[in-house]
Amino acid sequence: MKRIGMFAILAVIVLLASAIPSVKAEGAAISVTDSRGVTTTLAQPATHVAAFGAFVTNTLVDIGFLNTAIILDASSSYGKSGIVEVQNYSADRFVTVSSTNKDMVIQTMLHLADNSTWNKTTDVIIGYGYSTLSTMWSELQQNGFHVITFYPNSYDGIVKVVSDIESVVGANHSVSQRMSYVKTYISETLNEHGINQTSEKIKALYASYSANTLRLGNGGSVTVDFINFAGGNNVANDTSKGVPTYEGSFSAILQLSPKYVLLDGYYSGSAAEFSQLIGNDSIVVFKMDKSWNTYCPDAAIGLWTIASLFYPQYFSGNTPIVPAAPQSNDYTIPIVVGVGAIVVVAALVIALRRRN
Repeated sequence: MKRIGMFAILAVIVLLASAIPSVKAEGAAISVTDSRGVTTTLAQPATHVAAFGAFVTNTLVDIGFLNTAIILDASSSYGKSGIVEVQNYSADRFVTVSSTNKDMVIQTMLHLADNSTWNKTTDVIIGYGYSTLSTMWSELQQNGFHVITFYPNSYDGIVKVVSDIESVVGANHSVSQRMSYVKTYISETLNEHGINQTSEKIKALYASYSANTLRLGNGGSVTVDFINFAGGNNVANDTSKGVPTYEGSFSAILQLSPKYVLLDGYYSGSAAEFSQLIGNDSIVVFKMDKSWNTYCPDAAIGLWTIASLFYPQYFSGNTPIVPAAPQSNDYTIPIVVGVGAIVVVAALVIALRRRN
């Protein structure tokens, strides 16, 4: 009888143990490989960051972690970036990040470390992956600083940048996931309406114009991704010419006959002025926002806006929200198994009593 009792106890233990939900390991290391191929590994999310690029500052604002930035580059200041959240930041929070100002940047970071504002073990510098800044990044690393650089040339690359920044500061990935979903939603919607052949897509091209030089988008860039992912046909695509852009002419635009010209946001004039240079009112010129072509969540707004421009009958309003995943109740299995354990014990108790 004692043996049966022990078997009953063991059975209950096994059943209850199997009911305990598994728990993911917390505190896993964070590893990011940047545009230089340098891998930075952190034991925990960064306590502080240096936002050395307006793209970093914009991303931190959107993911709700601007408070982690204790030093920013001058291009992030309100006067240059228009980022409202830094409007009241004092001037000493900003430093000009450039190859010519390399020594000042390094001295600024060393000063922050010396007065314990910056921790070289836990904190991270995030900046542009431009080749002109490579020497500065290397010297900062030689001084013991963590440095992560970004230089994407595609929409998916920007999504990865946002995801990596989320990982570095310990944010959830809701923003980068929404950016990915915008692309997926547009693609699925276009397929549902049979817009999947080149001949069925809206004709468009990307153009920039400065110093009397016109350049057309040819691929390997975020702006051309906007056209392709928004369901457009980039009529300026020419495999015999360079990427991401090549020098063109206004007569070439007329010959390509696009329905839309996506104009670089840094063009000094207006869309109407550029349209006059083309000389054909039937071609719609749309001047893009400067922030859409940067490495931040605004790229998703840019893609959605272009899709809404091309196909207003299918896309409008704000960017779509990622559908909620089915929620599983972690307590369902333990309750069911617990009830099963009680039934087993009750049956064994009855059996013991009958035997007695």
